[in-house]
Amino acid sequence: MRGLRFASILAVALLGLGASAHAAVRNDTDLLQAKLDAGGTIFLPKLPNGQCYRTRGLWLSRDDTTLSSDGACIVALGPGPARLDPGAKHPHFADAVFYMTHSNIRAPVPARVSISGLHISVPKATRMHGIFVGGHEVTLRNLAVGGAPLTDILVGAGFVGAGGMSARIAITDSTLTGAQRDGITAYGPIGLRIEGNTVSNAHGSGLSIRSADRGQPVLDTHVVGNTLRGNGGPGVALDLDPKNGAPLLASGIEVSRNQILGNAGKAAAKLRAGIVVAGKGEVALSQNVLRGNRGRAVLLRHARAIKKPALVRTVAPASSGDDTAWLQARLDHGGGTIFLPKLPGDRCYATRGLWVSHDDTTITSDGACIVSLGLGPVRLQSTDGDPIAADAVFFVNRSNPKSPAPVDVTITNLRIVVSPGQPMYGVAVFGHGVTLGHLDIGGVPKDDVTISGRANGNSYAGDVSVLDSTLSGAARNAISATGVIGLHIERNTIQGVRDAPPGQPAAGIDIEPDTRDRPELDVHIVGNTIQDNAGPGILLELEPNEGPAVVATGLEISGNTIVRNSNKPTPPKRAGIVLAGGQDGGAGTLLLKDNVILGNGGQPIFETHLKLIVDASGNQIA
Repeated sequence: MRGLRFASILAVALLGLGASAHAAVRNDTDLLQAKLDAGGTIFLPKLPNGQCYRTRGLWLSRDDTTLSSDGACIVALGPGPARLDPGAKHPHFADAVFYMTHSNIRAPVPARVSISGLHISVPKATRMHGIFVGGHEVTLRNLAVGGAPLTDILVGAGFVGAGGMSARIAITDSTLTGAQRDGITAYGPIGLRIEGNTVSNAHGSGLSIRSADRGQPVLDTHVVGNTLRGNGGPGVALDLDPKNGAPLLASGIEVSRNQILGNAGKAAAKLRAGIVVAGKGEVALSQNVLRGNRGRAVLLRHARAIKKPALVRTVAPASSGDDTAWLQARLDHGGGTIFLPKLPGDRCYATRGLWVSHDDTTITSDGACIVSLGLGPVRLQSTDGDPIAADAVFFVNRSNPKSPAPVDVTITNLRIVVSPGQPMYGVAVFGHGVTLGHLDIGGVPKDDVTISGRANGNSYAGDVSVLDSTLSGAARNAISATGVIGLHIERNTIQGVRDAPPGQPAAGIDIEPDTRDRPELDVHIVGNTIQDNAGPGILLELEPNEGPAVVATGLEISGNTIVRNSNKPTPPKRAGIVLAGGQDGGAGTLLLKDNVILGNGGQPIFETHLKLIVDASGNQIA
């Protein structure tokens, strides 16, 4: 009864808006925006006599918002206000009827949002999208979007140098027509379901799935059982060909059982087909019906050729006592191999933090050591304006916000020492395709190795390996991974994390997203010896302050020896392995097998608020 009463109150209030004979245009913006700002469950009843709600663009920024209707129509009047950056030169206005993202730069983007049962009409003159999805765990169902929107449904965003993920989006059983661009455009999807829709009469593609930057992922994406008809471009376009190189992650893409009919009538030659697959990725096409499309049924286009500069091998000169200038100049010159010969008398190279920003860079040695002298220069800013200095001996990240994160970086066969009194890491990994092997990192680093997507344009680090190394002496964690897709930590000795100052996680390995929308996907911790650390040997802390992680699955902890950890009382969680939180909804997976977990403070395995499906076997626990 309470829900029916709420719906009735809302209907009466909305009917009162703009109903006066003196009102030129009905405008329901203020009341609708107030309801969306409050969040929760909102029902928009169908109005009598064919009336439609009318609104400017609406911000939808609250978690757990469910907006539904029994078929009400809603007409766009024009963009809504700018909330994120109203004083900017080009502020973000609400240029969709439902503009789904955070309203405050420091708040997380919304999660667990559902919109269903509405008919949305966007006049051409408004220059607006039907729905913009800038959040995660979003369901759009049983909708009709038409008129002449820019895009019926736009998911995510991306361009060269910037492209993050759009996670766990479902668009189902809807009718989408008349878009000036594509019917549906989705950037960087992970866990996308587009099923049972009819998409027609878009000027561009019926459906376009894109990786706009080589670091923008397209994973676990399913286009199934849709009808794509009469669109000016292809029925389905898979654009896996960013201008700055092949996408790092493009797999698990399915296009099946779709009716793709009479498309590509206005398409340029490179888009003239029922289905276009451009670039490199793992794509399965099956059981689609393709008839009446201009050009080929399926057009496969090779990835564009990216010319790479010549790579050279350089041998470092003898140490001058401060080798920063030479090393940074060589790293800034381009990729290739930098060899640091071992110095006589166990002397070490010495440097301030070094930016490693070029692709195809290898830094290697025959066992030389390198000692930190302090922070390197500031070259980037965080999204909220904080300056970012090179606070690691090797700081692997782009040096320019318009450049992509570096790929294919290898650092091997070095001893790295972080000197006392310096707030520095041994190695900081913000690039992709990075391998750290046969390193000995010690001294007093904050972390021996930190892995993250901070300011790299993609919000995660992908395809990272830490292998056959000895990591010791860290104040916070030996390895911190705060946003990764594809991480292998194998055959390392990880020891002596200090918990300084007291109250750090103090873990051998801490897998912990900075925020809930940083992924922890495809993470493998295998065959390591993790011993004598102040906190847990392994900490899976998958529940940040905003709630459970959006993507935390494909996790493995196997074949490790985890002994004598949690040997101080001050870390907040103490055990051999701590399993905290998990993927929102509880469908994430962890394989936990064949580990030796002995002599640790606290429990061998401590579970708290666990939201993972755990497959455990063969563990030796005491």
